[in-house]
Amino acid sequence: MSLQVVLKEHMSGWIAFNPDSGLPAGRHSFVLNVDAATTELLRFGAVRHCSGTVEFGAFHRPVRVRGELVLQLTGPSYDLHFELDDIGELHVAGRKTYDVRNLVESMTTLPLMVYRGGHVIGEAELVYRDSVVTFPLKALRLRMS
Repeated sequence: MSLQVVLKEHMSGWIAFNPDSGLPAGRHSFVLNVDAATTELLRFGAVRHCSGTVEFGAFHRPVRVRGELVLQLTGPSYDLHFELDDIGELHVAGRKTYDVRNLVESMTTLPLMVYRGGHVIGEAELVYRDSVVTFPLKALRLRMS
C-alpha cells in the first residue's frame, strides 16, 4: 500500500468553437470535475493522471474526461481528452501562469485551447470559483492505494 495525494478540481466557465469548426457557435457552459492522484506527494513536475467529468449545459450531456495535470512552480498545466457524440474526441490543453501582480486571478483562471485531430478548433476558460483560502482544505485529500 502507498499513500496518495488526491487533488479534487472543480472549475466552471465556457467553451467556444471557431466558426469553421462545424460546431455550434457561441460560448457554451463548460464545467470540469476531476480527481488527480499521485504517490509523488509534493514533487513538482510529477504527472498526475486525472479522470472525472465535463459538463456542457444544454449543448451536450456530461461525459467522462481523462488526462494529466502537472504541478509546476509557475502554475499547473492541464492536458485533457473527452469524446462528444457525433463530434468525436476533443483535446483541451492549457496552463495557469502565476503572476504576483495579479495573483488571485492567475491562480484561479485556466485558459485552454480546444483541439480536434491536432487542429485548434476553439478555446475555453475555466475558473476556480470557491475561496482560494480554503482550497487546501476542500481540494486536497490523502488516500491509501
